[in-house]
Amino acid sequence: MLAVYVVWHPASARAAALAECLFTTLCTDPDYPARRGLGIPVRFRTSSSSTDVPGPVPTGRPGSTAVVVLADANLIVDAAWRGYVSSLAHRVPDDLVIPVALVPVEHLPRELTELRTFPLVDVAEENQPAELLRRVMHDLALFIEARSRQVKVFISHAKQDGLAIATVVRRHLHEIAGLDDFFDAADVSYGSPLAEEITRAAGNAFALLAIQTDSYASREWCRLEVLEAKRRRVPIVVLAAVRVGESRAFPYLGNVPVVRWEDDSSLPAVVSALLREVLGARYFPRRVRHLCRLYGLDPDHQVFAYPPELLTALLYSVDASAAGRDVGHYLYPDPPLGTEELELIRMMEPRLTPVTPTTLWAS
Repeated sequence: MLAVYVVWHPASARAAALAECLFTTLCTDPDYPARRGLGIPVRFRTSSSSTDVPGPVPTGRPGSTAVVVLADANLIVDAAWRGYVSSLAHRVPDDLVIPVALVPVEHLPRELTELRTFPLVDVAEENQPAELLRRVMHDLALFIEARSRQVKVFISHAKQDGLAIATVVRRHLHEIAGLDDFFDAADVSYGSPLAEEITRAAGNAFALLAIQTDSYASREWCRLEVLEAKRRRVPIVVLAAVRVGESRAFPYLGNVPVVRWEDDSSLPAVVSALLREVLGARYFPRRVRHLCRLYGLDPDHQVFAYPPELLTALLYSVDASAAGRDVGHYLYPDPPLGTEELELIRMMEPRLTPVTPTTLWAS
């Protein structure tokens, strides 16, 4: 199972704050235990004394270990710590090591500079947590699914009032966040059926960003794109940009994260939400398989990276029946839904049993 190790010198208060930010986002927030987290184990590798280096990072689990090195001046000038982080750079090729430079990159040990280093020193201090999370979540998403070279986002928008925002978002994804995208008809091959190509791209994207403007719900293609993404279990993030109002809200835009659009200042939050959903969708099934092996349970549960709703529950039921499978557990991340939602789902599909890992292992 994937584990993230964060390394920093004990004299660095700034690095300690960044390490805590990684823990609360990737694993869970201790101050809000009911908030749905990614559940990725995050281990700290620091020490209580500047004269001691921490214990080694475990090896021997190919493709399961990621190391984030927060290198500041305290670490750079300490010979013992320089040796410790230099040794991390020589790990097996199947591990992921992300050097984060809180000082100019040229000051880092040579072994770290030979890796792809993230120069956080060039980012304003108030923006450093968000930028660090963006880089780490992006690299982890690609690390989990090694065949992927880039995270691809489908930008679903209504041209009438969403094109301007979509253009700004697309530019930010390309130039700042390093993500790929499917934008509109310009990305469709000549001679291809337009509607089929767009819905196919929506279903094959790593995430769909729905730019919810006043006219979004009135556009047939926008509705089709959302429905196709939900049918294919593609992570969805809504960018709420309604200005005046909607004559009818599209009901299937619910049950997903929502980011409010203000202006360009909303873009980092959009990227963070997209990457978090992509990482969760890739990590959670892997975590379930691992836990099933530990507990000796059937690993063939239907696994979803988001809580059930009437649409996804009924789609699962239809797909299971078409494939000749029994409708059983719908496994989704903790915490469990409230009783009122679960009762409604069971009323519509009595054969379905929505469970989280905690409720499954406890049963």
